[in-house]
Amino acid sequence: MRGARGGRWWLAWPAVGFSVLVLAGWQLGTAWSGISPLLLPSPLQVAQSLGRNAGLLASNAVVTVQEILLGFALSAVGGAALGILLNASRLAERAVYPWLVASQMVPIVAVAPILVVWFGFTIVPKVLVVALVGFFPVVVNTLDGLKATDPELITLVRTLGMSRWRIMRTVRIPSALPYVFSGLKVAMAFSVVGAVFGEWVGSSAGLGYLMLALNNQLATVDLFAAVFVLSALVIALFFLVGLVERLVIPWHHRARQAAAG
Repeated sequence: MRGARGGRWWLAWPAVGFSVLVLAGWQLGTAWSGISPLLLPSPLQVAQSLGRNAGLLASNAVVTVQEILLGFALSAVGGAALGILLNASRLAERAVYPWLVASQMVPIVAVAPILVVWFGFTIVPKVLVVALVGFFPVVVNTLDGLKATDPELITLVRTLGMSRWRIMRTVRIPSALPYVFSGLKVAMAFSVVGAVFGEWVGSSAGLGYLMLALNNQLATVDLFAAVFVLSALVIALFFLVGLVERLVIPWHHRARQAAAG
C-alpha cells in the first residue's frame, strides 16, 4: 500500500516540476525584459495580489462555485437521463440526436443574453448557461457507453429472462459508467467557462464579473490573480469528478492501472 501511494505521488512530480519551470521562466522573463505590469505582471506580483485581495476573491469564488455546481448537476442528471432514453428508443434517438448536434452550432454567447432577458439578473441564467454547455458531452458519452455494452453479455442475460429495463439497470448502465464519467469531466471543464460567460453577460458578483470589472479598470495584476483562482477552481473540480469516479467504479481505475503496468 505504501508503495502504491508513493507511486501516485511520483506521477505528480512531472506536473509539479513543469509548473515550477514555467513560473521561474515567467518571473525571470518579466524581470529581465522590464515589461510593464499593465501588460504582463510577474508571478510574485500576482501572488501579492492574491494575498491582498484574498477576501474579495474568495467571496466572488463562492458565487461562481455555486453556479457551476448547480448547472453541472442539471447537465449531469439531464444529460444521463436523455442518453438512457435515446438508447432505449431508436425512434427518439433519430428524432432528437440531430437537434442535439445542431444545438452546438449556436454560440453560448448568443444564448446567454436571451436567458438574462427571460430570467433577469439572478442566478438562474448563469446556472442555465452552465447546464447548457455541459449537457451535450454528458448525453453523447452516455449514449456511446450504453451502445458499447458487450452484445454477447446482453444476449446472455436475455436468455435468463431479464426484462429490457432490468438489463438497462444492471448491465448497460454499469458498463457505460466509464464513458459517463468521461463526459462528466468534459462537462465540468466546460461548466467553468459557461459560468464566466453568464457572469459577463449579466451579474453583480462572481469571478467572471470581477474579471470584467478589473479589465475595465486596467488592473492587470489583480486580473491575473482572479484568473489564477478560476484556474485553480477548474483543476480542483475536475479532480473532484475523478475522485468520485474512483469511488463509484473502482474496478475501472484498477483496470487502467493494470493496463498501464
